[in-house]
Amino acid sequence: MTVEAQVIAKESHTSAKSNFGAWGWSMVGFSLIMYYNFAAWTADGLNVIVESFVDLHGWDYATLLAFSTPAGWLGVLGSFLIAELINRRGARLVAVGGMICLGATMIWFGRVKTPLEYAIGLTLLNFLATGTCFNVPGTLLTTWFPRKKGLALGWATMGMSLCTATLVPIMVFLFNKFGIVDAYAVVGAALIGLGILSFFWVRNTPEELGLYPDNEPLSKEQVDENLKELANYKSPFTLGVLLRDKDMWLISLGYGVLWLVDIGVVSQLVPRLISIGYEKNTAILMFTTAAIFCAIFSYFWGWADVKFGTRRTSIAYAFFFAITHACLLVRGSDAFTYFTLLLVGASIAGIKELATSQVGSVYGRYDFAAANRVISTIACLFRVMCFAVIAASLKWTGGFDAAYIFFIVLDFVGAGLIYFITDTCKGRVDFRPASNRT
Repeated sequence: MTVEAQVIAKESHTSAKSNFGAWGWSMVGFSLIMYYNFAAWTADGLNVIVESFVDLHGWDYATLLAFSTPAGWLGVLGSFLIAELINRRGARLVAVGGMICLGATMIWFGRVKTPLEYAIGLTLLNFLATGTCFNVPGTLLTTWFPRKKGLALGWATMGMSLCTATLVPIMVFLFNKFGIVDAYAVVGAALIGLGILSFFWVRNTPEELGLYPDNEPLSKEQVDENLKELANYKSPFTLGVLLRDKDMWLISLGYGVLWLVDIGVVSQLVPRLISIGYEKNTAILMFTTAAIFCAIFSYFWGWADVKFGTRRTSIAYAFFFAITHACLLVRGSDAFTYFTLLLVGASIAGIKELATSQVGSVYGRYDFAAANRVISTIACLFRVMCFAVIAASLKWTGGFDAAYIFFIVLDFVGAGLIYFITDTCKGRVDFRPASNRT
């Protein structure tokens, strides 16, 4: 490891203050909004989207719900294609175009007339939300905060928790206020507005604003030098190189299985609570409680990432999730159930932050986009598989316990895979100005 790489590695374990600067905080806020939309239109929104079209057209609920799985798979394709576009054109332009297209799709989606059109619209929503709202914020924050990416992501991924806690009541309010068709138009117009605003709001790098990664001082000469290097840099991590790279597979599989168990828990928490005797409204309130805990612990996992390192924190996270799954197997008192909800909130908070941060830790600021286009695609494939595991558990055992036991096994598998990830940056790390390099 070079002297500079050693310095960066040391600083990444000790600097845990959120001193991002005004523009840095602005990028964190934008990323939070993007993560909110990712969760809204690929997962949480299904709680109201399906039922709204049943109410509007009288279509069969089960038929509409069945479209969610292929739509999710095609969303994975969107993740790869749009991540490749980010690698070539940068996050800013993709954010602008992606959000405008997502908004236009949402407006049309509210006006579909047949189940086939519904399926096409849902697929487009998954394609654009997964590709844009999943990949843009990770690329932005890794570029802006090479050493504090974990902390920045910890704040930004709160957007997914806030979505879980607020999306359903917001959509219900819009449906009641404007009607179902116009409610989707209102949401679509807001997304288009966000896309247009992104052109003026987002910058791919801090150097474009005369700033420096991690909110450090930078002279105009250093800014010009950095911008030139960033513009001319071509990553050596081509698709062929990545497919032969051990760390790419360890990250993809290790975090992929942890993401599987994460979505497996959060997507079926309300039905699980109902299955052990709670009323639906009570179960929804408990679910909201878990989402609040999730927002709090998003910051905690980001802080631990920066303080102790991504790989060590991720291994601890996997073991923590195993404890959570074990508690989900227990039918205890109300107090124990709320304790379990605390663990669930803490567990589901960490995966997106840690997975994205690990890519940045191994491949660095310059090579993140090239590596992430492949890693995020493979990890998303595992994410979608959670529904098959849950369905198999319900079909063969009539409950969720078999799935939770399997999830415990996957927790340990994920920890084992993450343990063997390279704990140093193998991508380009000399993001400091040449005058400061050794």
